[in-house]
Amino acid sequence: MSMKERILLLYKLNKIDKELSELISLRGDIPAKIEDLSSEKKQLDERANELRAELGDIESAESNVQAENDQLLVKIEKNDELLRSGAVKSNKEYDALAREIEDANIKIRENEKAAKEDNSARKSAIENELILIAGQLEDVNVELDQNLKELDELTKQTGEEEKDLQAERDELIKKIDPEDLAHYDRISSVKYGEAVAVVRKGSCLGCYSSIPPQKAIEIRTADKFYSCESCGRILIAEELIMA
Repeated sequence: MSMKERILLLYKLNKIDKELSELISLRGDIPAKIEDLSSEKKQLDERANELRAELGDIESAESNVQAENDQLLVKIEKNDELLRSGAVKSNKEYDALAREIEDANIKIRENEKAAKEDNSARKSAIENELILIAGQLEDVNVELDQNLKELDELTKQTGEEEKDLQAERDELIKKIDPEDLAHYDRISSVKYGEAVAVVRKGSCLGCYSSIPPQKAIEIRTADKFYSCESCGRILIAEELIMA
């Protein structure tokens, strides 16, 4: 394959990429909005899950405390029955049982106080935040759904044309030398998808810089790749694409 053919292939590729870029630009900032909204939704979902997990831990701890209090109440009732039954034979044994009852009552009160002081406020804060998040998620979901529908409608309008251009691009790439394609991609990545520029009347149409007359003549010969000294794009003479 001649150098001229190689340059023309890159020019055709650049033309397709520009058309694809123009179609994609019709979507405006909708894809970016969708990405931002999806990220916000994910963060809100994760926060809600964290809060639900914390609420579950609090309720589990409360359940454990209640179970402990129930056991203490059973112990109090049992010891109280012993004291009332007259089965206690000594003052020492009586005092020990009475002390156990008192200690159990103290522990129950401590558990109830701790649960009220430590958990009640936090549970209320969690529940309020979950209500707030639910409202935020509802707003985000509505906006996300609207943007997805808009994007879907735009995609339907340009979908066939994009599909045809992409298929044409895929076929074209098969004909391009891998090194040429790599060179093209490097320039395209920093020139917003425009790696090739036409030289018309001694000027680069990529940046409108003047091309020295002698270099313009050399570019028309297409015996190698020439780059614009100002913008770095691959240059192709207008005469070559009109031929």
